[in-house]
Amino acid sequence: MYWIRTDNPLDLFLYLLLTASWAVGGCLLAGNAFHLRRAERLVTGLSAGLLLFITLSNLLANLLPLTPAYWLSAVGILLAGLLAARAALPGQAALPITLTGLKNALRLILSIIQYPLAIAILTVLFTFIHRGLALFDEYLHIPLVSTMAAGDIPPHLYVNPDLRFAYHYGIQVFAASLVRLGGLFPWSAWDASRAAALAFTLVLGYLWVRRMTHSRKAGWLGGLLFGLGGGARWLLALLPGPWLAWLSEGIQMRNTGLDTGSTLAIALSRPWVIDGSGPISFPFAFHNGIFVPVTFTLGSTGALPYMTILTLLLLLPPQRRFTPLGLAAWTLIFANLALSAEHLFAMLWLGIALAAVLAVGKRAAKRPFLPGGSILQWGVVLASSALLSALQGGFITETLRSLGAALLGGSAANSNAYGFALRWPPGLYSAHLGQLSILDVRQLLALLAELGPVLLLIPVVIAWQWPRRRRADWFSLGLGWSALLSLLFGLLVEYGVDRSTTRMADTALWTWLVLGFPILWQKGKQLNLPARLGLDLGCIVALAGGVVILAFQLPALCFTQYTYYLTDLDAGIAQDYWNRLPASAQVFDPMASRAPALFGRIPRAHSAIYFPLPEWQALVDDPNPVTISQAGFDYVYFEAGWWHSLSKAQQARFEQPCVNFMEERREPASIGTDYRILADISACKAQP
Repeated sequence: MYWIRTDNPLDLFLYLLLTASWAVGGCLLAGNAFHLRRAERLVTGLSAGLLLFITLSNLLANLLPLTPAYWLSAVGILLAGLLAARAALPGQAALPITLTGLKNALRLILSIIQYPLAIAILTVLFTFIHRGLALFDEYLHIPLVSTMAAGDIPPHLYVNPDLRFAYHYGIQVFAASLVRLGGLFPWSAWDASRAAALAFTLVLGYLWVRRMTHSRKAGWLGGLLFGLGGGARWLLALLPGPWLAWLSEGIQMRNTGLDTGSTLAIALSRPWVIDGSGPISFPFAFHNGIFVPVTFTLGSTGALPYMTILTLLLLLPPQRRFTPLGLAAWTLIFANLALSAEHLFAMLWLGIALAAVLAVGKRAAKRPFLPGGSILQWGVVLASSALLSALQGGFITETLRSLGAALLGGSAANSNAYGFALRWPPGLYSAHLGQLSILDVRQLLALLAELGPVLLLIPVVIAWQWPRRRRADWFSLGLGWSALLSLLFGLLVEYGVDRSTTRMADTALWTWLVLGFPILWQKGKQLNLPARLGLDLGCIVALAGGVVILAFQLPALCFTQYTYYLTDLDAGIAQDYWNRLPASAQVFDPMASRAPALFGRIPRAHSAIYFPLPEWQALVDDPNPVTISQAGFDYVYFEAGWWHSLSKAQQARFEQPCVNFMEERREPASIGTDYRILADISACKAQP
């Protein structure tokens, strides 16, 4: 019961038809509205179609029921692709059909189809890996996917229907379509959607580097670096014992780092302590608290932001002049970043604007050098994407809603938005090692290890980009500026949940890797042997952590877990009851995030992700079907552990006639004594 929730083959057929609509439309757009090489068109078109599907579905879900929103998005992308193809047809000459032409066409098809085939294989591989892992806030993502699939887009807090959720939820829109229309369970949809984004990122990275370097070998290495490149914490384990002890004294372990070891020296020799890690624990030394390999970005919106950046790079026209359809599609894909990675969107938007301002200033001071229409085009991109980010939902929308309400003297009912403060002394926060100051020698050494050798690419990218400031290549320039702004932001600004700032430096380093590796490859032929060996060593150091972590991920291929808080019993209940209870129903569950994952219904349980409502906690501690029903809950979901923790008197309260036990699932006696019971208590509301 991990994969398919429904046994209706029509669901799968219709979902394949939906997928074919946005996929064909994306390919037609990529092939006709943009200037792509033949080998790039199919994969880039599929990626563009998926990103447009996410953006448009989310926008339409603000106005329409969810199912029509998904279908209108897919059909709209198909129609746009057909329109682009029709516009391109008059200028295309007919090719004579000959045997040689057919052989060349077949050879071309085989050379192109290898990339989507690679995406399919990688998607299957990483889906099975994700199936065996349950890492990084799955108490949040699975119920969020479930409630979104039930129609809650833009989403409310999955444990309180009264609060809007200020969160980045891009890939969750796609996962929700797999649940609602494809018939998957929320957990299998979550695993498969992240795997697809990761597969696209690796293949698009290969195509991007190959375009820049004209080398297949560089493409392979670049794709590996973009997927497996990360920090080099493991280098600290090579230090002599006294040096490592001295360094550890200056580090305050945090979160799962502290769970692993009381000091850094101890933790480096241990397996990483975390829930849902699969059959084999990961070595703490090879993991990272800042620059995590893309293959291990299993939370948040996964690899979708990286996939988006590479798609945007590949879709840039050679002369930076868009067709009207191309401009609209590129802008919508760019706006997807505001949904999936608001930190990256904000910094990239500022980076493009800064590049444009500097270019316009240079033009005004000297002579015109910008191609005609560049200012207008990028003005449309910036203005339209800013407007979409303010309206489409997600963190930026909810933050602006809160600011607007505050200016009007009120308050907005949302959750997960925190404040900012100045960070002093300057430093970066590591999810495992806490705040690492650049003014403390020991913390600085640990910080440099967390960041890894990719940090050395900063001057390389700056030196390459400075001469290009006159070419109106504002997106590439904006990427460079955004990486610098992101790093400075993380150094100088502290967030309410400070571990969230790790994504600033993480994104900056990955961006410099994307921009810098093709440059190093092209310049490497001009370097002497020691310098080339140094570059090779830097690549090995950057890859080592990701390679080891991936090796420890692979055993999860043969392991299955829904997530660390769900069992077969829960899956059976979800198969029968997901999205089938009344739309306004609430299910009381002592584990607040479990009920929305199984039923697609949001309970009024928390005031924020980590803060239960006192009245809800009181009901967990002293349950009574009458008071639970009067608090707004229509159903109670029992598990054996919670039931047996209650006193006999508390259990006797559920023997009242108003309690209707609808469903009971028990483990086979040969396995254990666990069970789940779903009870309808709506009739208890009228009890005194």
